[in-house]
Amino acid sequence: MNIRLLLLFFLFGCNQKIVHFLNQDSNFGAFESYRLVNVKINKSELSAEGTQLLDLIESQINYHMQEVRNYISVKKNPDLILRYELVSNTSAQVNQNNTNYYYQFRSSTVQIVYESIILLELMHNNKLVWQGSYDLRQSNRQEKITRTVKEAIDLIFTTYPYRASSNEADPSLSTIKKK
Repeated sequence: MNIRLLLLFFLFGCNQKIVHFLNQDSNFGAFESYRLVNVKINKSELSAEGTQLLDLIESQINYHMQEVRNYISVKKNPDLILRYELVSNTSAQVNQNNTNYYYQFRSSTVQIVYESIILLELMHNNKLVWQGSYDLRQSNRQEKITRTVKEAIDLIFTTYPYRASSNEADPSLSTIKKK
């Protein structure tokens, strides 16, 4: 089964917010550089809000990789490819209120629910090194989205305990570092 499908099934089937995988056989000491990619999204086709959201995600990822973990961002021949994806779904929840009076009165309210997952993957020579994801369930208020995305990426990175050029896990990286 495709690992992404399995991950999505696991995320939507559980209440767990963070899911991660770390390939212990990787030589983390050999990794000094990375390249950030999102192969599924063309920013020129997005709305201003969509572009702003992706810029926020990329900014947070780069902060954690460069400022916190000392990796170098390069365009050509990186040690690691850091791929990110925002998988989303919108659904409507209908709540009905039925009242039995002489005339039956029915009212209903519709609430739009945004379900999203932020997925980060580190690859070396097409081999998965690390994967982390966070299940976002939120409303459509912009300030809440911005805060939630920042917190989600902070939490995902608590599952990646390595600095550039080091095979030793750094326990200080398992705490949230705010930008």
